[in-house]
Amino acid sequence: MKSISFRPALFALAAIPGIAGAWHGDRHGDGPPSGRYIVDCASIDHRDRYCPADTRGGVRLLKRDSKAACVPGHTWGYDRGGIWVTGGCRARFEVGGGYRGGGYGRGHGGYDDGYGGQGYGHYGPRVVRCESVEHRPRFCRVPGGVRGVRVERRLSKAGCDYGYSWGFLRDGIWVERGCRADFLVF
Repeated sequence: MKSISFRPALFALAAIPGIAGAWHGDRHGDGPPSGRYIVDCASIDHRDRYCPADTRGGVRLLKRDSKAACVPGHTWGYDRGGIWVTGGCRARFEVGGGYRGGGYGRGHGGYDDGYGGQGYGHYGPRVVRCESVEHRPRFCRVPGGVRGVRVERRLSKAGCDYGYSWGFLRDGIWVERGCRADFLVF
């Protein structure tokens, strides 16, 4: 009687990404509950883009796929719910590798880039005034967290340019270079 070996078939099945547990995409919930996976996130036509992902294990930029710069805290960053890109940054990110820091707060006076504080979903859209007086940097905490922000009304003569004179983290808005504005926070 001849014995049949299933090893080659099992090896072939393990090489299929969906069965092996590898994940590649930019939709929250498709990835494994823990471990590393890849997220491609692209700012098309320099527009803001938010790519949902479970970032509790940290985020690391693996490969820039754009001519535009991908600068942490300026043209890309992350919060608990995902990765954001802007200014034409297109990149491949590794999520869940245990990386900490650098994702969204670097370069702005040492703003907190850790987790903790208030979660999301407790507050609806609201208007928050944040002002850089005498061109000094200022951080305005927003209770309930921040998922997205846009300038509702500029109050200053100085420009309010995203990533240059204003931006946001998971827990508030930063302004500098004289930007004063009412921001719509959601």
